Amino acid sequence: MASHLNYIGDLQKGCLTVLMIPGGMATSPAVYEGIGETLACQSAVIDWSRSPGPWDVLDIGDRTLELVKELELGPVILAGYSAGGVIAMEAAIQDRENRISGLLLSNTGPCTVGHGDPDLPKRILGHWFSTELFEPFLDRCFAFPIDPVLREKLLDYARQIPVNVVYEAAKTLREHDLRPRLGKITCPVVVAHGILDRTRTLEHVRMITDGVKDTQVHLLDGGHTIMVEDRDEWVAILNCLITQIASQTKERAYGQR
Repeated sequence: MASHLNYIGDLQKGCLTVLMIPGGMATSPAVYEGIGETLACQSAVIDWSRSPGPWDVLDIGDRTLELVKELELGPVILAGYSAGGVIAMEAAIQDRENRISGLLLSNTGPCTVGHGDPDLPKRILGHWFSTELFEPFLDRCFAFPIDPVLREKLLDYARQIPVNVVYEAAKTLREHDLRPRLGKITCPVVVAHGILDRTRTLEHVRMITDGVKDTQVHLLDGGHTIMVEDRDEWVAILNCLITQIASQTKERAYGQR
């Protein structure tokens, strides 16, 4: 496929689809494990850290849109958090054919102004992979103690990802600023933000709402990896968006008869 993106899940063309996008720093798709079974439509997780490069986050956003086209999916909701949210926003910005019908953004922002860890790329080059680097990062991603089984999955996955993948994503995340182009997003946007996040703050939420007119904001009880820490509420918000998009799709189809 031209997108050269790996994904986890079984997808049928022409169906309402949720594509979930993990964050950077070699974040495992395991953070979304089990969620697909609770959704009102088909879904998959984009495993971009184990996909061929380049790993510039905007390039991955463009390739996500290409993946939607290749698989003839639709309508599509992109659910991304952290760097995955930036990837989702870029895909929606580049969408000229209304293939992206909705975004669920969590603990992300259009730029890294005010980001809690601006020097991470430099430390990645010097210390990847080491538990001395990764475990403090992991602890910052959660406001509450991490389930030991999930923690091991996250560690095992990260150990497999080469340093150049992690570095390129972290570096480009800090170079790009989507704020001037957010107005090109025309689909509904829902923000489900963990209020205990020490890296992505409410200021980043404000940047999104300032740039995208059609935005709903939900503040959830948890930290950066909110789909793990407040899963029930996060899933409920996503299913609500799925219902909204499904209804809009039916109305358009009825109006075209």
